[in-house]
Amino acid sequence: MANTKKNYWYVLVMTDGGPVFVTSVEYQGKTAYWNKDEKPREFDKFSAQDLAFGLTLNFHTAYAICQPFELDRQPYRYDSWKIRWEEIEKEEEEDD
Repeated sequence: MANTKKNYWYVLVMTDGGPVFVTSVEYQGKTAYWNKDEKPREFDKFSAQDLAFGLTLNFHTAYAICQPFELDRQPYRYDSWKIRWEEIEKEEEEDD
């Protein structure tokens, strides 16, 4: 029996404000945009992996994500929380 289950591929980018899915690609796939208020853009497997790799090479940590269902919105509650990066205070080393 053939596998008829559809997989949905997306690209997740780790931003300063939290993880956001890519929402559009322009200029023949050379420019990617991500917007927390827009629907994630679906890709085929190769395109998602290629885009995630390209973004990572350009210093944006990104992942190709495979889902068994379609995403109709960004799955994070940006209206309820935010990420704030703070330096962790190192404990003073104690001499023995």
